[in-house]
Amino acid sequence: MPLRPRKKGWSTQFPVKDVGAWRKRPGLATGASRAKAKGTVSAYLFVLPFLVLFGGLTAYPIGYGIYISLHHWNPIVGNSGWVGLSTYAELLFDGSSLFSQQFWQGLGHTVLFVGISVPFLVAVPLIIAYGIYRAGGKSFFRPLYFFPATLSATAVTSIWAWILQTQGGAVNQILGMHLPWLVAQPWAWISIDLVTVWWTSGFNMIILYAGLTQLPKTVFDAAAIDGAGVVSTFFSVAVPQVKPVLVFVGIISTIASFNLFAQPYLLTGGGPGFSTSPITMFIYGEGFNAMHMGTAAAMAFLMGIALAAISLGQYWFARGGGQ
Repeated sequence: MPLRPRKKGWSTQFPVKDVGAWRKRPGLATGASRAKAKGTVSAYLFVLPFLVLFGGLTAYPIGYGIYISLHHWNPIVGNSGWVGLSTYAELLFDGSSLFSQQFWQGLGHTVLFVGISVPFLVAVPLIIAYGIYRAGGKSFFRPLYFFPATLSATAVTSIWAWILQTQGGAVNQILGMHLPWLVAQPWAWISIDLVTVWWTSGFNMIILYAGLTQLPKTVFDAAAIDGAGVVSTFFSVAVPQVKPVLVFVGIISTIASFNLFAQPYLLTGGGPGFSTSPITMFIYGEGFNAMHMGTAAAMAFLMGIALAAISLGQYWFARGGGQ
């Protein structure tokens, strides 16, 4: 029996039971679905410039670098044959290979520098940021301490190479001594760490100062009422409250320190001997001096893996070791 038509004024073209099917018919999309599709297209258009830059400046170079590391590659003649993973195996497990010896020696020097410099690159900026936060003259001291971070590596190393000269250097004249800052160990590493901390602490200081300014002032007021001094407030209130910022600063400092190159290259030349040559200097030498670009690329990727593992370990430890 056919369905009765709707009341007067309603469409009687379709029965009541077919209304849902009519709304789902293809080609009759609702206004909401059209707006959603338009919004999706707009979102992709906004993301497209980033995807293009990411693909051209990050994804493609990484992929091309992996391809080079799997070949004998000369910067002049290009591909000289497929080697697969043999370069990685030689670097990791062949102790008699010169490439392997250079890789592990450079990696050891880099880890040593990271272990010495990163604690200072976290502690010194934190102390400076806390001092500026608690004292007056913020508009003067913040740019003063940040200024070294604006200088180029060439300018910084040129200044400090003159200051740290064994004969006639400003530091030795002040101390009345003849310390071999740049030509003997352990002074060469001390000099490189000193220059690095002086040069880059300002950037970390700005980040930590911004973290301190986000803390509620009531916390410091409560500590003052309880009789806490400046030092006790620093260790009991400021440091625990900015722990997430400290973790971030520690990770970015580790990444920056792993890329050490300019300071030893321009201050000590990697010497005395090769005692201050980081892994980046060996990568540079293999790629552009010895023309072994495949080996250099493999070294770089292994260094990246080691850096990622260390950074993840830092983050895991800061989060409480998985607790």
